[in-house]
Amino acid sequence: MAALVNRLAIEYGQYIDLSEHNVQRFPGWRGAVTLEEKIDRFIENLAALTPGTYLFVEHPAYDEPEMRATYHTGYENVAEDRDHVTRVLTNQRVKDFIRERGIELISYADLK
Repeated sequence: MAALVNRLAIEYGQYIDLSEHNVQRFPGWRGAVTLEEKIDRFIENLAALTPGTYLFVEHPAYDEPEMRATYHTGYENVAEDRDHVTRVLTNQRVKDFIRERGIELISYADLK
């Protein structure tokens, strides 16, 4: 699967070798369950960052009928999970913390 993704990324001019940019994975809210826990954990993990470039991959969405139809056995709460992603990333405490710490948000295009 990774080979296919990389081939398509190269074909569409989107491939970036993250190791060339010393990109580290940002843990986000790993282990948190409720929305408040996720917000708190996200801020804790932001506070623990050292200078560098980090990658955080998630899938923001809203808990709406279309998302409620997206699931698979063992992962039935996709809509709620992805709604939490949206709520964490748009939470005022999170946005204020990012601004106060001077954390610069970038996109893949900034690595090219």
